[in-house]
Amino acid sequence: MGIRNGAQYLDGIRDDREVWCDGERVKDVTKDARFSGGARTMAELCDLQSRPEMLDEMTYSSPKTGDPVSLSFLQPTSTEDLKRRRHMFKIWSDYTCGMFGRSPDFMNVMLSAYGAASSAFDSEKSKFGENVASYYEFARENDVVTTHALVSPQVDRSRAPDAQIKDIAARVISDNDKGFVINGVRMLATLAAIADEIVVMPAPSYPLSDVEEAKSHAFGFVIPVSTPGLKLIARPSVVHQNAGSPMDFPLANHFDDSDCMILFDNVLVPWERTFIYRDIDVYNNAQRNTHTHTHTSHQFATKDLSKSEFMRDLAFTIARSTKVDEFLHIQNMLAELIHVTEWVEACIRTSEIDCFSGPGGTVVPRREALQTVKFMFPPQFRRACEIIQTIGAGGMFMVPSFKMLDSELAPEIEKYFQAANIDSHQRIRLFRLACDASLTSFSGRQQLYERYFAGDPVRSSASYAKSFEITSSIDRITSLLDRWEKELPKQS
Repeated sequence: MGIRNGAQYLDGIRDDREVWCDGERVKDVTKDARFSGGARTMAELCDLQSRPEMLDEMTYSSPKTGDPVSLSFLQPTSTEDLKRRRHMFKIWSDYTCGMFGRSPDFMNVMLSAYGAASSAFDSEKSKFGENVASYYEFARENDVVTTHALVSPQVDRSRAPDAQIKDIAARVISDNDKGFVINGVRMLATLAAIADEIVVMPAPSYPLSDVEEAKSHAFGFVIPVSTPGLKLIARPSVVHQNAGSPMDFPLANHFDDSDCMILFDNVLVPWERTFIYRDIDVYNNAQRNTHTHTHTSHQFATKDLSKSEFMRDLAFTIARSTKVDEFLHIQNMLAELIHVTEWVEACIRTSEIDCFSGPGGTVVPRREALQTVKFMFPPQFRRACEIIQTIGAGGMFMVPSFKMLDSELAPEIEKYFQAANIDSHQRIRLFRLACDASLTSFSGRQQLYERYFAGDPVRSSASYAKSFEITSSIDRITSLLDRWEKELPKQS
């Protein structure tokens, strides 16, 4: 089959999935205003990769059928492969201004890494590596849109997932010849409402204790969103239902990819869809042994580059519209945004050049360069929002609805809402975009998402520092002090 177009994707998510939002079950996510914008964007991404003129940049020939499949499924074997794959990431992320955080390429990269390292899912206790490799091939050949649910619910954050209150965190309750049954919840499944399937795997920041009780939480699998017993509880949408015009909140209208709590109500997971089962060691080491986190960081850093470029360009456009770009302090702020884009891109390129050999003949981008983006970009994005607020100033509060341009007051609107370099129509749509990028609930969700997409930043940073090889660092400092001490004049 290979790549799908937008119509095929939309048809695929019109099924019996059980999605709940605002106290009601959603009848059709492709038509409901709270989800249709994200679904429409997904369809547009599918259409983009299907354009004849884009096939060379967006796809490669399937090693199984020869059909074009998404480049995001490519298992890279060289620096050039990493660059080629990243170029594909960039096309999609530029199209979404870097604001559609869980575009399919993120999970496609994850599945590709799992597939290349499928033997990491085999142990003396279980042999699920073949399932992992088979599912990677299935997803690649059918252009499956997946999301993940990695995190247990926040009940008592001082405890490990297996030490939480029973019957809340998802856990295995039984098994049979068809598969195993799971009950409980997992959270933070971005895109789940409009995805085809859900990948449930370990979160690297939350390892399980090596005790018998924890084994019921040691699982990994993938199932369709429409699986019986699977319930998706979505957060309230950031799409403004009563907006005067879709142009009033353009980013939210296009790029709200939702976030869901996944409720497993006696859900049967087939053995053929199982990656991990009651194996603590495989569970705790799945991310590290497959380099999955590094590969997905390559995709996410590319998304961050698109996002930083968008915020830079938006800030420059606002500044030019009212001529505040002539002020020295504004010029300094604009320079900050230029610097951010440059160091994000530099880290991405460094990760590709300094790649190393990975499982199954693949190469892995340099982790340290991508970690730098992961830890440093979130505060920089919040700073970009602050800069746009500063440049727009009071004009951000006073920009009317785009709909006012068609009202009885249109002549007054045209007169009083113009800017030095643009007319009122251009100013209103520009400043509505600026508001959505830096002030609204959409922007707030984006800022929180950037901070926590890779897990708890405190835990992650601490783990990173703890794993850093310090022997050479200590040796360097000790050697330096030894050398200087030897240079001291000898006392007679």
